[in-house]
Amino acid sequence: MSVRSAAEGDLNGILEVERLSFPIRNQWDVGDFREALKDLFLVFADGGISGFLIASCWEDTKRAVILRIAVHPGHRNRGIATRLIEAAIGTFREMGLREVEIDVEVVKRGAIRLYENVGFRTIRGIPMDENNTMSNENGSFYMMKMEINKP
Repeated sequence: MSVRSAAEGDLNGILEVERLSFPIRNQWDVGDFREALKDLFLVFADGGISGFLIASCWEDTKRAVILRIAVHPGHRNRGIATRLIEAAIGTFREMGLREVEIDVEVVKRGAIRLYENVGFRTIRGIPMDENNTMSNENGSFYMMKMEINKP
């Protein structure tokens, strides 16, 4: 079992994790994942693909954003997401980045706990309803951030 960079040959397994992890309206397609191979794209492999993490890194602003993270439902609660995040943070540190961000739906309490446990903190809420308020939790997000490599 290991965390490694994703390759073109991993895409079928990644698409399966995607299909099982996200509702159809939020799923990425194979073209999205092929494009993401240019970014930081990690997979957790244990014979097959059990999870993945995709992040964009901007060395000029010393910042990274985790765009997508998912673990196969049959492999959850085994520390895979934690290992993926820790591996990404290690890469961000090696690159000299100073902060990493992730957005999470406010209704995903387990994900919020996971991100807090690895060191993220909530910066602000991002309302997504037509009134631009946080009263409707469906579709609203928290922006979470972690500082690394403090100057």
